[in-house]
Amino acid sequence: MSPITISGLGSSLDVESIVENLMKVEAAPRARLELQQGRVKARETALQGILGKLQSVATALEGLKSPTLWKEVQTVTSSSAGLAATLTGGAGPGGYQVEVSQLARAEQRTYAFSESAEAGTLTIGGKTVSLTAGATLADAVSAINSTAETGVSAVAVGGKLVLSSRTTGSAATISAAGAAISEEETKRRTGLDALYTVDGVAGSSATNVLAEAIPGVALTATAVTHEAVTINVGEPGANTTAITAAVKAFVTSYNAAVEAIQAKLAEEPVREPANQEQANRGVLFGDSALTGLLGQMRQVLSESGLTALGVSTGAPSAGVTATSNSVRGLLVFNEAMLAEALQTNPLAAKATLSGASGFGAALEPIVSAASRPGGGLAERISAATAEATSLRESMVSLEERLERREERLKAQFAAMESALAKAKSQSEWLKGQLESLGR
Repeated sequence: MSPITISGLGSSLDVESIVENLMKVEAAPRARLELQQGRVKARETALQGILGKLQSVATALEGLKSPTLWKEVQTVTSSSAGLAATLTGGAGPGGYQVEVSQLARAEQRTYAFSESAEAGTLTIGGKTVSLTAGATLADAVSAINSTAETGVSAVAVGGKLVLSSRTTGSAATISAAGAAISEEETKRRTGLDALYTVDGVAGSSATNVLAEAIPGVALTATAVTHEAVTINVGEPGANTTAITAAVKAFVTSYNAAVEAIQAKLAEEPVREPANQEQANRGVLFGDSALTGLLGQMRQVLSESGLTALGVSTGAPSAGVTATSNSVRGLLVFNEAMLAEALQTNPLAAKATLSGASGFGAALEPIVSAASRPGGGLAERISAATAEATSLRESMVSLEERLERREERLKAQFAAMESALAKAKSQSEWLKGQLESLGR
């Protein structure tokens, strides 16, 4: 249906402006609905942000009670960069004096290579390597390296064919024969085993990874030692590095959640918002549920015993302000205190952090009730989503009513204009008749 357009020819009125202004008045509820819908969406977004922060806290709490976190570990150190040490299992605690007098190496042989116009073969490590007619040294190198079963690697060095065994040790020998090659025996380098002593007891290894020198420890030699290297294996104990990282992750996620909630609680709404940005402010101002959640979490932390492990809200001071950690309930973490506690009484530290009577067991239900699927925040987010949808439907319905109202107004003004035009025409005709009678 074509829109009705009227110009006010009969009444000399600016009908389009009149209708436009009338519709602005009629559309005022729609503007309010738009601000309200935006505000509901802002509340939904704010709740989703807080939900994400609390889920991170829940994840950190799960990490603190992980059985693998509390599995005892050992440490191993080396006094020399030329002899690295790593644990491969349980090892006897204590210090070991290790000397490496010889590194393991691969066998190496050098051959002169002759090109042939005819096809040929090489026999290396009992495997046959085919050479095409006219094969060059580069072709031979490529053919050998493409045959992994030979047990060697080939390179071209100064016009010679150099073969190296792919494994080290005195048992890694090379056998190679063929019409195209002739060995230069003066350049032969035999394979060697690594030779070492541990506390004066000699040993050998086909590789430079000394897997049997110290049971449970792998030593990787990269240089001959000129003096004894001390390898220290620690007593089994708490994994201080991993536990510290887990506690730090909790502190970080907890503080992030508290700060996010406090920021929304403190954001005041604008009394008469002029735009959507102002309308979106303060959507969770003074929210009682979130205020209660903060109170519950803080109560648990105050009774947790975490202070002995270096986790607290900081020591009170004369300079305390509203932004101080002790006032806001934010945590600070002293890693050195935790390390000392894990060394002196690891069982007590474990009980505090992950035990059935520990702080995690008390805090987890509170966080879970708010953050789990179907929990408090999830329900509020769903309610906000439903409210936003309802408002959108109301806006669509209102828009349809406004469109119909505008059409009626334009039709009414068009009818008025038509009637005025007709009356004007009749008035002009009557005027003409009266004037003709007076002549």
